[in-house]
Amino acid sequence: MNKHNSPIICPACGGSNRPEAVFCANPSCHKALGDFRYALEEQAKKSRWHEMLVNQIARFIGKPHFVGIHLAVIGIWMALNAGFLMFLKSFDAYPFGLLGLVLSIEAILITSILVINTSGQADLANTRAELDYEVNVQTYREIIEIQKSLDKISDRLDAIEKGSNRGN
Repeated sequence: MNKHNSPIICPACGGSNRPEAVFCANPSCHKALGDFRYALEEQAKKSRWHEMLVNQIARFIGKPHFVGIHLAVIGIWMALNAGFLMFLKSFDAYPFGLLGLVLSIEAILITSILVINTSGQADLANTRAELDYEVNVQTYREIIEIQKSLDKISDRLDAIEKGSNRGN
């Protein structure tokens, strides 16, 4: 079995991967395979705990569950305070001033979280661009070396061909 058909062993988890794999097949690992750095791994190294928390919150905010939970909470709040449930005393009478205040504070927090998350995404895009450039430069250098090798082979073949033509 030659080098190009042999499985790739993940340096992080030791798992075996198909020869054409780019990332480890192990879902808990998913490390980039190869002699290059991966943007998400670089970002994870630099991220602090609060940045990862903001990313998790932003992911949740972006899901339909978030809207559903809000609609349910607001509906329950209004039902409790509008007197639909007679066994509970109203704590925020119509026009629900406390609810408005809570939602305003929440809007400020959500906006801040999304701005912080967007800033992190911009940093990730910059890291990706830098790593792409690095890989492009490495590839360019390898192509130049291959071209030089091909030129040498071509020169040798030309010399052999000229030598064999003189002998005829």
